[in-house]
Amino acid sequence: MRIIIAGGGVVGSNIAELLSVENHDVVVIEESAALVETIQRQLDVQVIKGNAATPRILREVEANRADLVLAVTDSDETNMVICFIAKEMGAARTAARIRNPDYSGYFQLPAKSPGATRRIVRPKSLGIDIFINPEAEMAAEILSILAGFYSTPAEQFGDGVVQLREFKVEDQSLFDKKLADIKDSIPFHIVAVGHSDGGVIARPDVVLHEGDTIYIAAAGDQLERLGRIFAIPKRPTRSVAVIGGGRVGCLVAEGLARRGVRVKLVERDQDKAEEIAAKLENISVLQGDPTERDFLVQQGIGNADAVVAATENDELNILASLLAKNLGVGRTLTVINKPDYIPLAEAAGIDVAGSPAIIAARKIAHYVLRGGAIAAAVLEQSTLEAIEFVVTPVAALAGKMLSEVTIPDESVVAAIIRNGRPVVPPDDGVIESGDHILMISTLAAIPAVENLFK
Repeated sequence: MRIIIAGGGVVGSNIAELLSVENHDVVVIEESAALVETIQRQLDVQVIKGNAATPRILREVEANRADLVLAVTDSDETNMVICFIAKEMGAARTAARIRNPDYSGYFQLPAKSPGATRRIVRPKSLGIDIFINPEAEMAAEILSILAGFYSTPAEQFGDGVVQLREFKVEDQSLFDKKLADIKDSIPFHIVAVGHSDGGVIARPDVVLHEGDTIYIAAAGDQLERLGRIFAIPKRPTRSVAVIGGGRVGCLVAEGLARRGVRVKLVERDQDKAEEIAAKLENISVLQGDPTERDFLVQQGIGNADAVVAATENDELNILASLLAKNLGVGRTLTVINKPDYIPLAEAAGIDVAGSPAIIAARKIAHYVLRGGAIAAAVLEQSTLEAIEFVVTPVAALAGKMLSEVTIPDESVVAAIIRNGRPVVPPDDGVIESGDHILMISTLAAIPAVENLFK
C-alpha cells in the first residue's frame, strides 16, 4: 500500500516505523528540519520537508494515488485541511488525528428560515474517513485495565470468542525455564514471549526471565480463570489517584467517576487545578507536587487501589508512579509519550506503561490490512502483530490439514474460529473456507503470512 503520513512527531514516526517494516510504500511529510533528519537517519522511508496542508506538497508526494493519507500533526485543524485536500485529489482513504471531541461528530448548518431543513455536515463531508484520538484511546485502555483483575489489557478477536492477553511472568518458579519445561503444567496456548528488547514467537527452547511477558491465546470465557496461573489477581478498583490534569488524566478521571470509583486528581498548576475542579463532578482535585512524598502521604495517595500517572512529562510520570508504589499502591499505570522509555519504566517496577503513539499505531494497523485480514493488533513494543484472517475458497491453505501448511518460521497459528466456536490450541483438522484464523507474526514475516491467505 502507498501510505502518506503528514507529521513526523512521536505519533507519526512510530506509525511510519511500523508500516515501513511491513513493506508498505511510506512517505512522511514534516516541516521540522531536525525531525526530517532524525527520520531519515532512523527509518527506511521517503521523507519530504514541507507543509502537508498545501496542495503543492501533496501533489509532490502524489496524494492522488495514495491508498491512505494519515494526518497526525499536532494541530486538529491542520489535519482536517490535509485530509480534505488529499481526498479532493483522489486519495482512497484518509485518517486524521483529532483530539478535540467537538470535531469528531457531525454538526448542523443554520437554516435559511425557521421552517427550512438544516443541512448536516458529517466528517466524511470534510474528507475524513477515520478519526484517530491517541489520548482517548489511551484513556480507554487504562479504564479497561482498571475494570479487570489483572494489570494487562486483552485483545479480542472473532467478536470476543478468542482473546489474546499479555501476562507478566511473576511466578519465581518459572524464571529461567524453557517453555518446553513448563508445557505440561500450563493448560493453555502460549503464542509469544516479550523480552526487554522485543517480542519473539513462542518456541520450546525460548527461556522465560524475570520481567518477561507472555501472550496467551484462549477462549474468551476461559482467560480470567487461566490467568491466575501466571498473574496475581488485583483487588477490585474502588479508589484511584490520577496524576496530571491533561487530556488523558481528565478522561480517565471522568470515566472512573461514572463507574462509581473514588477519584483523586493531582495537578501541579494552581490555575489548571481550579479549572478542572470547576469542570469535573464527583472528583476530588488536589493541587500539589506528585513527586513530594510528604504531600502524597498527607493526601492518602498510598491508600489508593491504583495510581494513573498521565502528565505530559515522562520522567515525572515514572517518578510519581515509583513513589506511589513505594507507598504501598497495588497497581501503577503510567503514560509514556516517548515509547523508547517503556522498557525502562517496566524494568523499574511499574505495572503497566503505555504510549498514546503506540495505541495510535495499533489502531492504524486495522486500516492497512491486506490478504483477507479483518482485524489486527500491535504487540510488544510494535515488534509483533496479531492478525485475524478469513479463509477464502481460493486461499493457499484452504482444504488442507494444518500440518500440511508451511507456516513461516517467525509466525504461529494462535487459534481457529470455526462457525463462531474457538479451537485453541488449533487442531489438525481440515482448514475450511470461512474459517477465521488468528496468526501471531513478527513484522518482517507478515508478507509471507499473507501469502497463505491469497
